[in-house]
Amino acid sequence: MLLKTAERLFAELGLEAVSTRMISREAGQKNHSALQYHFGSRDGLIEAILNYRLTPINQERLRRLNALQHRGDTVTVRKLTEVFVEPFAEELLKPIEDSCYVSLLAQLYAYQPGRVLFQKNRGRKRALHELNAMMIKVLKPLPLSVVHLRLQLMGRQTMTAIAEWDEARRNQSIELDAKSLRWRTDNLVDFIVGGLQAPASSHY
Repeated sequence: MLLKTAERLFAELGLEAVSTRMISREAGQKNHSALQYHFGSRDGLIEAILNYRLTPINQERLRRLNALQHRGDTVTVRKLTEVFVEPFAEELLKPIEDSCYVSLLAQLYAYQPGRVLFQKNRGRKRALHELNAMMIKVLKPLPLSVVHLRLQLMGRQTMTAIAEWDEARRNQSIELDAKSLRWRTDNLVDFIVGGLQAPASSHY
């Protein structure tokens, strides 16, 4: 209850506007120290949300990577981008109450302290490490510094786009069923692949 309440409040009010006392009160916890008891701190609560929500997504990414390699398919930028984007986008096929955390991820990714918290769990990052290593290989001969920056931009663009889609379906400004999500996801993948593969400027 504390986790889901925190997700909802972060989505509705923004990360900086939500206190631990507010979360405890909204979750029906009369004892305001319950959150500290379970999670230690506000950052500990956010870390628990990230583990709860991102672990299944990254496990699915690893499963798809392994399947790609075991089939012996040619590894391409597009296939790797699909492995990165699709498991996250498919979270929006869940009921609205189960995707509030998407807004939290976008907010965390928007500033440096949040990105540090987002990335500090090494086990949670395993899928991203493997994806990045494979991307570096298939994006040669682009300079390594260019590839690293573009992979960061891929992460930010994916987070931002999917958070915007989630907000739009909450506001009922779009209908998001499996077919329309597939169309949006394909277009996002097209956009990212084009950016990843674009020739580097001559000054690099």
